Amino acid sequence: MNPLTIYQDALNIVSQAVLAGDFDRYAAMIDLPYLVHTARAELLVTTTADLRPTFDSLSQGLKARGVTHYERVARAADYAARDRIEGWHHTHILSNGDPVAYPHVSRQSLVRRGQLWLFSEAHYDALQATRWPLDASDFFAGADGPGRPQAPQ
Repeated sequence: MNPLTIYQDALNIVSQAVLAGDFDRYAAMIDLPYLVHTARAELLVTTTADLRPTFDSLSQGLKARGVTHYERVARAADYAARDRIEGWHHTHILSNGDPVAYPHVSRQSLVRRGQLWLFSEAHYDALQATRWPLDASDFFAGADGPGRPQAPQ
């Protein structure tokens, strides 16, 4: 199967789960241990319970900001090995078509576990966090301040 399609499908499942507040569906897409790179740190998540606070911060943060579309658009993906896909994507966070935050680039690695492709590693260069769990201030630093994107007039 096309690695770009696999990567986009996995992004869609997780994005929809975050927006819907469906932790079980989200957690089912994560291969543990899960390595998260930020601009300033490498963070290792080892248990499903450790995923929960970050999931809640992101999901609730999107809801609090009226987000209607949490879209992650795959730009490239390829097999790094038979059971590993490396890809990158743009993230768009919108409320009724208006940007809530500036689009940003992220990278993810998927690994095949049986018939499933699961997220095993993430690169969030736009995040400055140095500790896990991540919270709303990590995700929405640029969305809540004076530099927030404004809807066209």
